[in-house]
Amino acid sequence: MTSGSQAAAHPVDAAAGLLRYHFWMADTSPSRVTRLCALRDAMMADNLLAVAERGPALVHGHNLHLKRDKSRMRLGDLRPEWWSAGALVGARLGERYAFVATALGTIRHQGVGTPPPDTVEGLLYALPEDRYVVDPGRLATTFGHAGPVPRVSPWFGYFPLDPAHLAATDGILFVKDVPRTQAPRPASPTYE
Repeated sequence: MTSGSQAAAHPVDAAAGLLRYHFWMADTSPSRVTRLCALRDAMMADNLLAVAERGPALVHGHNLHLKRDKSRMRLGDLRPEWWSAGALVGARLGERYAFVATALGTIRHQGVGTPPPDTVEGLLYALPEDRYVVDPGRLATTFGHAGPVPRVSPWFGYFPLDPAHLAATDGILFVKDVPRTQAPRPASPTYE
């Protein structure tokens, strides 16, 4: 298939993916949420791969979609787990895929205060500047053998970095303090 015919087929693939997604929304089984999350990230991976066919690109998305590891979510008693779009794209592109995670220090207007010093965000928050791009490998050596502990966010809208996933992260973009820029949104599921 040429890149022109792939570009023409892509909207058809997207439409088919959306039809599949809406079909499974009617499912009432406990596996419904897992299936929907997996379908969503598979469609996102297809879009990312179509973008990558055209050449190098920088995309922005939530860490949970772009990371190379499985995504997990707590939704009441359910604990769905699925492969993220980044994991799917990373498996396909190999070394040509890089993931730079975003980490935040405080979001005071949402109740997210100063991070504990033994977390990734806490170590970065103690640095003097407001923004950094960090090499996760060098950061890991700063913590030594014990390693950082996971941070817990009191607000549903911020999912702290999971220290267990630092090895699969190519970089971290850290912002020390996030000012209020928009009205709070309603509650949503909690992702891990």
